[in-house]
Order: sequence, then C-alpha cells, then structure tokens
Amino acid sequence: MEFDGDALTIDLSMSMEEIKEFEAFVRPRIDYIDRIEIEDGGILKSSALLALLASLKKTRRELIIPFLEKGSTVSPAYGTIHWICHD
Repeated sequence: MEFDGDALTIDLSMSMEEIKEFEAFVRPRIDYIDRIEIEDGGILKSSALLALLASLKKTRRELIIPFLEKGSTVSPAYGTIHWICHD
C-alpha cells in the first residue's frame, strides 16, 4: 500500500489479514482520499477486496476507483472475473 498525496495505491493480491489492515487504515481517512489505484501485475486472492472497494465507493461517491469501474479482471486460477458496480 502506497499513499501519495490524495491517491492510494494498493496490491490486488492482498491476503484477508492485509484487507482488514487496509480497511482499518482507509475508513478513518476516506475523506482525504480521492483515488484508489491498483498496482499492475497483482492477482485477485479474495472477493472481500472487491466488496470493500464497492463499500468505499458507496460511502464516498466522489472516490475514483478505476479498477472497480473497469468491471473485470483476469485470474490465472479463476479465468475472467466480471462484476457490476452501480453508483
């Protein structure tokens, strides 16, 4: 996880423990974060990260999460994963 100004960059391949730490870090700071980026090359390990990103987006609608808006990712283990995220 890297925090640069108003943008936060995270790794897609976070474990459940790392996702919990990420949530504990980001929730109190949500008003100061404008954008959450995903590092290139990571592999999605848990759908909990998708759920957390969607929850953060619902909490603060102005938050920009390009990965979530893309609507899909490719996993070597699971193939192509699609999701729908409504504002």
